[in-house]
Amino acid sequence: MQLTDPQRRTLQQLIGTGERPVFPADLAQRLRDRIEGAARSLDLPDALWLGKEKLNDLGRCEGSFSSKIAGEAPPFEHGRASATGVLQHRAIEVVVGAREPLDPHTAAELSVERTVEKEERFAEYWAGLPAPERDDIQMEVVRRTILFEASFPPLRELRRELSPATELSVRAELLGGALVVSGKLDLLLGAPDRLEPMRATRIAIDLKTGSAYPQYAEDNRLYALVLALRFGVPPFRVASFFLEGGTWQAEDVDEGTLFHAADRVVEAARSAAAIHNGRDPSLTPGPWCGWCPRVQVCPAADPDARSSGAEPSVVGSAGRR
Repeated sequence: MQLTDPQRRTLQQLIGTGERPVFPADLAQRLRDRIEGAARSLDLPDALWLGKEKLNDLGRCEGSFSSKIAGEAPPFEHGRASATGVLQHRAIEVVVGAREPLDPHTAAELSVERTVEKEERFAEYWAGLPAPERDDIQMEVVRRTILFEASFPPLRELRRELSPATELSVRAELLGGALVVSGKLDLLLGAPDRLEPMRATRIAIDLKTGSAYPQYAEDNRLYALVLALRFGVPPFRVASFFLEGGTWQAEDVDEGTLFHAADRVVEAARSAAAIHNGRDPSLTPGPWCGWCPRVQVCPAADPDARSSGAEPSVVGSAGRR
């Protein structure tokens, strides 16, 4: 298979072909015990769901975290960034899963058709857009698909070797479902080792546009934890991949990575329980005040954010979540 230099670099340096680590068979149970042992005595809110956004909220401001746990955020509504992101991920899904090669324009068109068919909120948003705006968003999806294909080896042709999966939703239910940890993976590559099941063979990749942010590394560690709890074995590596430059930030997964992520979940469960039982949240103002549901009533809110009446912003990947 002939590859360009960027494709070869991604295959050899990020996805890799070397020896993979073998983890202990009891790893997932020890992670589960770590979280459940700390959280079992807590009086948690009903069915506490924790994902990367809530954990990041806690790292910024406990008041923002509290508002999300209480369900105070306004109902989600699509905007340009979220719509572009949804279509982008669907287009990559189309490209990877197609029986025959597809050009980026066809992939973008199919992503619109399938998303309108499957997602009611997106269909309503899309129907309300003028045709020129639809065309503009669709062309942005074409551009990002071109960048993806220029960066990665042809995954459609490597399905047997790499077993690619896109948009994989994974969750781990703890304490009988009272605590749920979840994540949605943009791209998961690697087939399990049937002869040695505890050998880590997968890499989890989060596709990004724009600049790097410190929370991306923590997001990836959470994905590694959820995969370890759900599959019994973690990925060998997690990474954020930046489409514009074809660059990435990667971290090899070890037990320290996983127990660090587990401890963040424990910290969030303890915070949620304490607030649920009457403790006032600790308030830390910052740029995030602009998309906190409590910005207009919070005594510590950033005055600029309060006066601007900022709307919740879409942060992050090739545009969603």
